[in-house]
Amino acid sequence: MSAYKGVWLSTFLLVTFSMLLCVPAVAQGPAELNADTAAATAATPDPAPAPSADPSPAPPLPDAPSATTTDDSWRFRISIYGWFAGVHGTVGVGGHNAGVHIPFSDLFHYLKGIIPIAVEADKGRFVMPIDYLWVKLGDDHALPLTDLTDRTVNLHFTESILTPKIGYRVLDGEKFKIDALAGIRYWYVSQNLTLEPDGRNFSRGTGWVDALGGARFIVPLSEKAAVMVAGDGGAGGAKFDYQVLGLLTYQLKPKLGLGLGWRYLDVDYAGNNQFLFDVIQSGALAGLYLDLGGKPKPAPVASCTTSPAEVWAGDPVTATMSTQNFNPKHTIDYKWSGGKVSGSGTTASVDTTGLAPSSYSVNGTATDPKEKKNNTASCSASFTIKQPGAPQVSCSASPTTIAVGEPSTITMTATDPQGWPMTYKWSSTGGQLNPNGTSATLTAGQSDAGNTITVTGTATDERANLSSSCTASVAVPPVIKCVNIEDWGECTFEKNPKKPWRVDNDCKDTLDKLALRLQQMPNGKLDIIGYTDEQESVNVQTLGSQRSVNVKYYLTTDGPTKVDQGRVQPRQGGTKGKATHFYFVPEGNLCGGQLEEGTVVDESQVQPQSRNAPTPKKKAHKKAAAPPAQ
Repeated sequence: MSAYKGVWLSTFLLVTFSMLLCVPAVAQGPAELNADTAAATAATPDPAPAPSADPSPAPPLPDAPSATTTDDSWRFRISIYGWFAGVHGTVGVGGHNAGVHIPFSDLFHYLKGIIPIAVEADKGRFVMPIDYLWVKLGDDHALPLTDLTDRTVNLHFTESILTPKIGYRVLDGEKFKIDALAGIRYWYVSQNLTLEPDGRNFSRGTGWVDALGGARFIVPLSEKAAVMVAGDGGAGGAKFDYQVLGLLTYQLKPKLGLGLGWRYLDVDYAGNNQFLFDVIQSGALAGLYLDLGGKPKPAPVASCTTSPAEVWAGDPVTATMSTQNFNPKHTIDYKWSGGKVSGSGTTASVDTTGLAPSSYSVNGTATDPKEKKNNTASCSASFTIKQPGAPQVSCSASPTTIAVGEPSTITMTATDPQGWPMTYKWSSTGGQLNPNGTSATLTAGQSDAGNTITVTGTATDERANLSSSCTASVAVPPVIKCVNIEDWGECTFEKNPKKPWRVDNDCKDTLDKLALRLQQMPNGKLDIIGYTDEQESVNVQTLGSQRSVNVKYYLTTDGPTKVDQGRVQPRQGGTKGKATHFYFVPEGNLCGGQLEEGTVVDESQVQPQSRNAPTPKKKAHKKAAAPPAQ
C-alpha cells in the first residue's frame, strides 16, 4: 500500500473507531460488546459513516430510440450500471476531521460487493425513475491507531442509497425533450469493526433523507443514439445534495441499449455528535438498459383520397396519399397506378378524357427504402364519371296579361348540371316576339285579342347537345268598345217668369217622347242637367237643381209614361240659361275625354215642386254662387 493510501485508511479507521468508542450516547456500554449489545447499539442515532467508492446511485439511463412507440401504455426500463468514481472531500467525527483525495483505482481494492440497479416506469408523459445502490467495502488487515494491544482490525462498511423520483415530460419534440423531476434521496450507512485477536466488535448505522428537484434534457442524434444531460439538487438531512450527469446512449437492439457518460455528485452532511461527511465523487459511468412493455411499433399505413369524387368526363381528378407510422426522417417513395394517372409524390393527377360514365380506382404505394421490413403501405381510392344531364329550365312572364299593343317580358332561368355553356332559342303561338338571350319581349297584336299566347324557351348545352324547354302563358283580353254620351235635347223655362221651375206643356211633350225613347233603350241612364240664367242666379237659390228634380218627377211620377227612377239622375249644371238639357249615358266605358256634365243633386235637400207650389226662397243679401260648369 502506498503512503497516500495508508494515510487515508488510517484516517478512515480513526473516524470509525472514534465514533464507536467516544460518542457519549455509546459510552454507556461496556468496553467489550457481545452480539446482543452490538445489535442494540446499531439503533443508536447519529453513528459515523465513512466515504465509499460509490456512495450515491446514478439515475436511470435516459430515453433512447427503440422499437417501442410513445403511447399511453406502461413502459419500463431496467438499468444495470457501474460508476467508476474517485472521492475527495472532508470526513470527521467527534472533532477529528481528515481530508480525503483517492482515485477509484485505489478504492477498487476495498470493494467487497455492489448492487447498482435502476428501474423507470413511464406512462404517457409521466416518468417515474427509481434508483437503488448497495455497496460494501472492507479490509481484513487494517491497522489500529489507538488500541495498540491488538494487531489488526477487521473493518466492514456498508452503504445503501434509494432515490425514487416522479416527473413530467414538459417538452416532447422530435429534436429536443425536457423532463421535470422531483423526489428524494435516502441514505443509510452502517459499519462493523472487530479488533483482533481479542475479538471485540463495534457496529453502528445512520440514515437521512434529502428532498430533490431537477430536470433532464434529451437530444436525439439519430434513430439509435441520443445525448442526455441531467441534474438534481436539494437538501434535508444534508446541508445540500446535488449532482450533474451527462450520458451518450445507443440502442444495440430493439430492447437493449448501452449508456456511457460522466457523473458528478456533491453531498455535505453534518449530523449530531460533530459528525461530518462533505464529499465530492465524480467519475465515468457505464451501463446496460433493457426496455419492456409499451405497444409494439405499429405497421405503416397509407390512405388515399380523390378530389373531386364525382366528375364529368374530361374534368381532372387529383389523388392524394397520406401516411402514418413511417420514420419522419426517412424519404418515402410513392408510386401510383390505375388508368391515366401520373405523379411521383403524395399527389397524382388523373386524366378522365374519354372515360365512360362509371366508377374507377386509383392505387398508391408508399415505401421506406431504408427499412428492411415492415416498410410498405398501400391504399386505393375511387372516383365516378357522372352521366351528364340536360339543362334545368323554368320560364316566367311579367305581366301575364296584356292588352293589344302592350309588351310582356318572358324570362328563362336555366342551369346546367355540368356547368357547361348553353345556347337559347324562343318561339311563340302569337304576337310579335323579340328574343335576347335568356329573355324575350312579346307584343300582342289585334289578332291576339281574346286569346292566350304561349311562349316557349329552349336551352341547349354546347358540350353534350342536351336540351330542355319551358313555357310561359300571356293572356290578351278581348277589345271592349267605348260608348259616347248622346245629346237628347232640352226644355226651356222662359214662359212663366213667376214660376220659372215649372214644367210647361211644351216641355211635357218633349219629356213624353223622351220617356218612350228611354224605355226602348234597355241599358243606360238619363242625365237631366238643370241650368239657370245669370240674372236668375242673383235672385233664386238652387233654381237649376229644382228644374232638374221637377223634370225627373214628371218622367217617373207625373207623366203618362213612367220611367224607372233609377235610370234618371238630376244634376246641377251651372249658368247656361233657363233650361234643362238631356243626355243619355249608355252602359259601358265612356270613350276617352268624355265626362258627365254638372254635379249630382242631393234629392233629399231638393224636393220636386208641383204646379201650384210656392216660389223657391230668394236669397236676401247675397248672390247665390253658381255651381261650376261641367
